Amino acid sequence: MELNKALCIMTMGLCLVVGTSHAQETGQVSVGLAYIGSDSIYANVPFKSSVMPSFNYKSDTLTVGFQEGIAYKFINKGTVKMSAAIIPRFRPYKSTDSADLSGMTRDMYFDSALNTSYEISRGLNAQFKIGTELTNKFNGNFFDLSLSRFIPMMGQPLILKAGAKWYSSARANYLYGVNASEATGQRAEYALQSVLLPYISVNKIYSLTPQTSLFANVNINFLPSKVVNSPIVSGNTAVSTVLGLNYSF
Repeated sequence: MELNKALCIMTMGLCLVVGTSHAQETGQVSVGLAYIGSDSIYANVPFKSSVMPSFNYKSDTLTVGFQEGIAYKFINKGTVKMSAAIIPRFRPYKSTDSADLSGMTRDMYFDSALNTSYEISRGLNAQFKIGTELTNKFNGNFFDLSLSRFIPMMGQPLILKAGAKWYSSARANYLYGVNASEATGQRAEYALQSVLLPYISVNKIYSLTPQTSLFANVNINFLPSKVVNSPIVSGNTAVSTVLGLNYSF
């Protein structure tokens, strides 16, 4: 169901692409498969993995993809770039994932975001993203501040990124809290204030042919004590890995 919703967003994005590509530039389309694996931070939820199709359209002004959602770049002046985006977010967990989450309902949602990128020097960029939840599930806000470094390695790009995400109280509670109506004899009510989550990520792309490439991403989020102390959270880091194969045309 969640994948179907994301596909609907991608379809709308494609319609936008078709409608604007004649007036602007021709972009590049990439399709392929991606393996996604992650250790769940939630109590007694096992390691999760899945294989899903990957899709990306990119031009000078438009980007459409499962990870990026739909992004439109409206400023591209030298070292400064700004874009607006609608981003799909899969549900953090299902109530059936473990007994610790029984009776707790969380859904897929969508964020709107404003992204700003500034090139400090060649290969070194600062990014700032600010946004809010669009679908009235919890109406929480966030911002994301990071630095990324592009490093050529044996002729192939390696991107290192470090940053921190701030979540408002409403967003933090949706992801990590326990509402009063969800409290039981074994699960206490737990309310969070805003939280700050540092993270690091590594991205690698390896070209097999001019059209075909392998890609990999490892992302580690470091959970603050306010999150770790939640009765539904187990562990203090969240690690996810994405491996994939893309064909561009």
